[in-house]
Amino acid sequence: MKAMIKDRNELKWLSRSGDEWRWVQQYISRHAEARMRGNTERFARRKVEGYDQVVLDIADFEQTTEGLKFVTRLKNALRQHRYRSASNGRKPCTFSLPNATRTSLSRQAKQNRVTETAVIQTLIDDAEWATRKHTERERTLKSTLTLERKRSELALESANTQLEQTMKHLERTTEQLVMWELAMESEQPPFNGDQEKVRQEVEKRLKKVKKMNAIIALSHDLPNGD
Repeated sequence: MKAMIKDRNELKWLSRSGDEWRWVQQYISRHAEARMRGNTERFARRKVEGYDQVVLDIADFEQTTEGLKFVTRLKNALRQHRYRSASNGRKPCTFSLPNATRTSLSRQAKQNRVTETAVIQTLIDDAEWATRKHTERERTLKSTLTLERKRSELALESANTQLEQTMKHLERTTEQLVMWELAMESEQPPFNGDQEKVRQEVEKRLKKVKKMNAIIALSHDLPNGD
C-alpha cells in the first residue's frame, strides 16, 4: 500500500498547474488537522507545501473509510470554490440534452450532493485528464519506436559492413583461384587433401555470405519513420 502511495504523482481532479492545490492544502489544514494528529508522520508533513504533498495527503486519507468521506467533502468544497471564485471566468451557455441524459445528470448531482454544473465540470475535467494521459502514452510509445528504429538501423549498418568485408574476401579468393587456373591451365588443380574438409570450409564461408544477404533482404521491411 505504501508503494502505491509513493507511485501516485497526480490527481485527475486537481491540476498541477495553477494555485488550486494551495486552496486544497489550506482546506486540509483547517478541516482535517484534528484527524491528522493521530498520525505523526502525516501531521509532520503538513508543514511542507507543494502539489506533490497534497497528492500524498489525499492518498493517505483514501486508506480509510473516514478519509474517503473527507476527500469527497473536499472535492465538493473545491467545486463550490471554483463556482464562486471571481478569478474563474464563467460564461453562461445553453444546450439541449436527451431526456435520459438529463435525468442521469440530475441523479448524479443529488447522489454527490453537488450542482449539475459541478457534475458536468467534473466530467469535462476527467475527459481532459484522460486525454492528457493518452497523449503522454502516445509520446512514450513514439519515443520507444524511434529508439527501436535507431537500433535496427545500427544493426543494419553493422550487417552491411560485415557483408562488404565478406564480399571483398570472396573477391580476393576468386581472384586467387582464377590466377591458379591460368597458371596451371586447369579448372580443377590437383588436390590430394581431404575433400570433406574442403566442402565444409566452403559451406562455412558461403553461410556467412548467405546470412548477410538475408539481413539485407529483411532491411526492406524496416519502418521508414513516417
